Amino acid sequence: MANFKTHLTSAAALSGILATGLLGANVASTDDVLVYFTAGTIGGLLPDVDSDNSIILKVLFGIFAVFFSFLLMFIQSNLFSIVELLILWTVFYLIINFVIFQAFSRFTVHRGLFHSIPAAGVAWMAATIFAYNSLEYSSLKSWSVGFFVFFGYMVHLILDEIFSVDLENKKIKKSFGTALKLYDAKNIPVTLLLYLLIGGGYFFAPSPQRFVDTVFKERILRNLQRNLLPRDGWFRNLRRQLPIGKNQRILLDSETFEYVGVGPELPPEKRKIESNMNPVLSRKEIA
Repeated sequence: MANFKTHLTSAAALSGILATGLLGANVASTDDVLVYFTAGTIGGLLPDVDSDNSIILKVLFGIFAVFFSFLLMFIQSNLFSIVELLILWTVFYLIINFVIFQAFSRFTVHRGLFHSIPAAGVAWMAATIFAYNSLEYSSLKSWSVGFFVFFGYMVHLILDEIFSVDLENKKIKKSFGTALKLYDAKNIPVTLLLYLLIGGGYFFAPSPQRFVDTVFKERILRNLQRNLLPRDGWFRNLRRQLPIGKNQRILLDSETFEYVGVGPELPPEKRKIESNMNPVLSRKEIA
């Protein structure tokens, strides 16, 4: 089984790469990338809330307690004073870190149903509903947040299965197959409950139509192909330090509005009237 550090760094790195890919595909903004990266990293830690290792479990619940306490406090920030908010934060922290922690440590078994694909689906649905209703994100961003939680969750499960294979001694450990499972034959009632939570959560979640339409658009692939490698030389932007004259023009692509270069001075009839402004023309306007 992979350790805590491996789960954390892998989920963070892969979520960062995926979020950066969405940025390159013009699907996500820079602010979205940070949100998605955080969601994927948290998702990568979620399966170990049923850990037998008390230290790991305490660390995880400590992180979640601080994070969600601040989150719940910020949601109520316009209703209470600073002192009241600090009291609420303390109450939330104590409930999560002690009451819920004790319940988890008592009633959960490591490599149980928290290490399963339906549990990852529940995490996706729960994160989507929370992002939409509590954080007031758009339907697209909410489903994307949920997807990154699911993505990080699945990274964790896959790593556990990979580390269940001992390549040096050429043997498969007993833990193999206990992470990437669709059900637990020893716990059918809870398995059914997880699937019911996924199905029931769909009715409380926003419409996934925008998310589906965005993910499967051909334009995303074209944008990725166009932005994957530099088109005008490596690190050219680092060399763009020349000042732009008052009557010069910045050239932008007419479709993507990406920077193309600095053109010569504008003819008098096309100059901006406003002072201290650099006019921006598209390729079509220049032609």
